[in-house]
Amino acid sequence: MNRILPVFILLPLLWILCSNVSQPGVYNSGGMAFTMLFPEDSLAYKKIQMRDERIYIQLYKGYAVVKGVYQMVNTTSEKLSFKMGYPIKGIYHGGAVESNEVSLDSIYKFKVKSNGNELPVLTHQFDDTNEVMTFANQNWLTWQMDFLPQQENVITVYFIVNTNNGQVSRGYSKDYLNVFTYLLESGKVWKQPIEKATFIIQLRDGLSYKAIRGLSEHFQFKKASNAPIFLGGLTAFSPLPKDNLVVTYGHQIENFDFEKVLEKETILFEAIDDFSNQKLPSTFEKIQPQSPYEVSFDIWSTFPFMIIILGIIAPVVLIVVVVFYIFKQIYNRRKSK
Repeated sequence: MNRILPVFILLPLLWILCSNVSQPGVYNSGGMAFTMLFPEDSLAYKKIQMRDERIYIQLYKGYAVVKGVYQMVNTTSEKLSFKMGYPIKGIYHGGAVESNEVSLDSIYKFKVKSNGNELPVLTHQFDDTNEVMTFANQNWLTWQMDFLPQQENVITVYFIVNTNNGQVSRGYSKDYLNVFTYLLESGKVWKQPIEKATFIIQLRDGLSYKAIRGLSEHFQFKKASNAPIFLGGLTAFSPLPKDNLVVTYGHQIENFDFEKVLEKETILFEAIDDFSNQKLPSTFEKIQPQSPYEVSFDIWSTFPFMIIILGIIAPVVLIVVVVFYIFKQIYNRRKSK
């Protein structure tokens, strides 16, 4: 009987160690994926190069405001006309070392300029060909772009996203946080490599450095010594899933009124314009952020696996124990005669 006892000790350990090994995921993330080239525009594929993308992100409690400035050039001797766009919502596969799923929530109050001139934004639906579109979603915000031979254009975008509904999961464990995502891999349709990508993140609403729960490590973010500002980026790269930016921070706000946030559109865009025009702090220090895909261990999240253990493995072990006990009793009785 003593030989069977270790089995019962092993089962709880197996339950704890194996119940949370499922692939990670980020859901309902406020974020963006700037891309180009829809099926009808395939002749322009990989002819436009992203020389520089500079993304300003202001994180507030429950939402984020974004300004993206993209320097793009037509590398050919022909005129190119095509659509650029953002998916209104989307499901994307990739982002961490393990395979995972990232779902983006809607973007709001979207504006786009080309060389300082505001462009009309349209809502379109496209079929996903699995060739040049990367999101399992047909609804896009798009605008028409024309590039003369060798012409460089500066594209500037503004928008607001709701980060309050974010969820990070791994196995059966879940953390409900504010989540912001920027999917760089959607830039694989540009002529490679992308020369430079820079992210400047500012914490607002009294958020401090301690509010950051997770931050993608490969951008080598640094924190300003005297301000809640983070600076990171990549150079000369062809984007892969690991190059996507994910930021988790703060806590979800109950009864969050996002509509009131959207009413402050003008004030918020003026604030991010001011931020983008400011000189960055002179000194930054290295940080070692936690992975944004990590979740807190929750003993209750292991119950589904415990049910599997109890429903499948435990009966088998119980039968073995009972049979062993019966045979042992029979053997002892015979031996005592």
